[in-house]
Amino acid sequence: MQPILTPGTTLQNRYRVLQELGHGGFGRTYLAEDVGRFNERCAVKELEPQQGDQFSDKALQLFQREANILYNIEHPQIPKFQAIFEENQRLFLVQDYIDGVTYRDLINQRLQQGMTFAEAEVRQFLQQILPVLAHIHGKGIIHRDISPDNIMQRRADSLPVLIDFGVVKEVVTRIQPPGSHSQATSVGKLGYAPSEQMQSGRAYPSSDLYALAVTAIVLLTGKEPQEIFDDVNLTWNLPNTLSPGLLQVLRRATSYRPGDRYQSVSEMAQALGAVGTVGTVGAIAGQPAPPPSQVRTVAV
Repeated sequence: MQPILTPGTTLQNRYRVLQELGHGGFGRTYLAEDVGRFNERCAVKELEPQQGDQFSDKALQLFQREANILYNIEHPQIPKFQAIFEENQRLFLVQDYIDGVTYRDLINQRLQQGMTFAEAEVRQFLQQILPVLAHIHGKGIIHRDISPDNIMQRRADSLPVLIDFGVVKEVVTRIQPPGSHSQATSVGKLGYAPSEQMQSGRAYPSSDLYALAVTAIVLLTGKEPQEIFDDVNLTWNLPNTLSPGLLQVLRRATSYRPGDRYQSVSEMAQALGAVGTVGTVGAIAGQPAPPPSQVRTVAV
């Protein structure tokens, strides 16, 4: 493992590290300022290989190819991908910095006050985040790691922003050193990702919608998925205080079998009563879900 970058370290003679923001199984994230853009703040992610001390040439080529796809994603609720570079045999990517708080922190704050999210708040949350999924699904991209940890509420406008949108897990789960016989790491959080994704790595648009619905359930109940999922009957124990309409939406979105779920964002949005609110849903209305072989999976 590479040493942590200290504040003041400058990468590429351009990105000056201010502090570490976090560290996960696939790398570290730093807050930095771009001296080439009037010290504008950005997020610099260092990608760590899962085996060995550095990425193979094949992995680097894959990063470059996938990075080009991310660079062309333009949505106000997705941090803009800016650059990817290698320095001292360490691989970095640069994205917009989002000033806000994760929904994980928000629900924890509510729980400390003996509260959870109200149904009206969760409905609004779903209506505001569904256009983001419509946008990426329309490009054949599945996020695969939706959870309260990977959605932030932006301070400036209180809109949810889908964060940690990169190429890390896609690369480290597909690229193994020569002669390696280890199995790829699953992409997705246990309890949030549906079973087909955790067991086989297959993911569909309905897999993202499943994880989004689980996220909504966690915000409503303040409980983790393992606490409210009945693994005998393969059903969710949802609060009976919810309106019948939202209950129906959440139950269908979290169906065990992929074919029983909503197959597209537009389908779920219409069931939620969000027609006309979810602005970009219509762009993919009526289109069948792409098979796994045609779906790109990008998630940090």
